[in-house]
Amino acid sequence: MENEEKAEQLQFEELIQGLIDKRYGTCNDFIMPSTVQGLLANIKLLKLADQLDEAGIGNNNLYQKNEGIRGDKINWIDEYSKNQFEHIYLQKVKNLITYLNRTCFTAIKTFESHYAHYEVNTFYKRHMDQFKTENGRQFSIVLYLNENWLETDGGHLRLHPTPNESIDILPIGGRIVLFKSEDMEHEVKPSTTRERNSIAAWLKN
Repeated sequence: MENEEKAEQLQFEELIQGLIDKRYGTCNDFIMPSTVQGLLANIKLLKLADQLDEAGIGNNNLYQKNEGIRGDKINWIDEYSKNQFEHIYLQKVKNLITYLNRTCFTAIKTFESHYAHYEVNTFYKRHMDQFKTENGRQFSIVLYLNENWLETDGGHLRLHPTPNESIDILPIGGRIVLFKSEDMEHEVKPSTTRERNSIAAWLKN
């Protein structure tokens, strides 16, 4: 158990150091391949049951759906889910929050997350995750669930750490990305070959 906790802390430190050095952190194999497969299977079941909803932009009175800006379909994950793979994922994020609060004094109180499914050629244009009328989101995380993803498949997450800089991150299964919600513009580029699946989450204060 001690070895597992130590390995987990090393993952968290890798994410934190990335934030310090580059304004974003990444970590491969954040969760086990079997959990990636289980979460991916959940999305496929949700799709078959027609339980993926078109995502919107904005919140409250500003909420709207616009496929010219955002084309993914989503399903929110219950914080108290009994699904074994969602439970593993949720516990891992809770452990990350505990570590951030203890080592970085972030004062995160809660989080929310949803599955995100992108059909071929769909995208999400450049944006930030913080709402204009609400500033509770402190950090954004994206966990990828794609198996055997190749560079030629596209579908990159494009981060903009500065106005004139962009970084492309391949959505490889098990990879996680962490950045601050209020000041990291980013976009999801389309894949012309495959559907793209992930879990997006926001750590809130």
